[in-house]
Amino acid sequence: MFHNGPAGIAYNWARQSLYGITGTPTVKIDGLTASSSASAYAAAINTRLAVPSIIDIDVNMVGNETGGTAYVSVTAEEAPPAGTIKVSTVILEDHETASSAWGGYNGMEMMWIPITAPLGNSGTVLNFTGPYPQTIEVSGAYTLTPAQHPYDNLNVATYVQLTGTKEMLNASFIDLHDTTSINDAGWAPVVSSSVLNAWPNPSTGAFSVSSFVPQGTTGTVEIFDVSGRSVEQFGAGSLETVFIEETGVYFIRLTTSNGEVSRRQVAVIK
Repeated sequence: MFHNGPAGIAYNWARQSLYGITGTPTVKIDGLTASSSASAYAAAINTRLAVPSIIDIDVNMVGNETGGTAYVSVTAEEAPPAGTIKVSTVILEDHETASSAWGGYNGMEMMWIPITAPLGNSGTVLNFTGPYPQTIEVSGAYTLTPAQHPYDNLNVATYVQLTGTKEMLNASFIDLHDTTSINDAGWAPVVSSSVLNAWPNPSTGAFSVSSFVPQGTTGTVEIFDVSGRSVEQFGAGSLETVFIEETGVYFIRLTTSNGEVSRRQVAVIK
């Protein structure tokens, strides 16, 4: 929620607006305030952790030290709570020593500083309609400044939130290196393992398939119906739009020249 110095970016102002923050924020957990005891906080956290999540998040960051694209797959195992649901992704920087631009924080080590939000400052709306489980794929590009934000210090926080009550339905926190590899600035983005995504799911007949393969390898994407008949095939490493007339479940398989196989499935309903 930083808004001091270099962290005064649009993402932070959007978060403060959502919560109606006009001053220094205080930590609240399910209504508990700063005057509550540590044991009360712990009990509230444990109560939340005991509730199974119906939302799964899969994050793939494809790029290098100058930027790339965030691919986020969100699956609702059953119908989510009513209301507007958004998914947000923010790239954070740790271990930056604050300069004089930070005012009173000058010389301090800063943690979890928001740098950029690939899915928009206010997040991206997820319209779950069923049948369940249902997966929605979203993506967004991002730009990094190597001289200002060392690549080794970057993390990615992704969360799905019910905006009315502010309740978090699930979240993911990863190091940027967990899903991407780095080359010298100016090289094409590369991935250390294949990535396969398909959306929307379910589809009414038209859906997008994106695929990436490790540098130095090739790959083939093939789509099969439930009988095993191949209905579409194309080379990996691109974004393709697929049109299928017949309803049913279709299986998507990415096979790379180094033997790696990735799979997705899409339901076509009309």
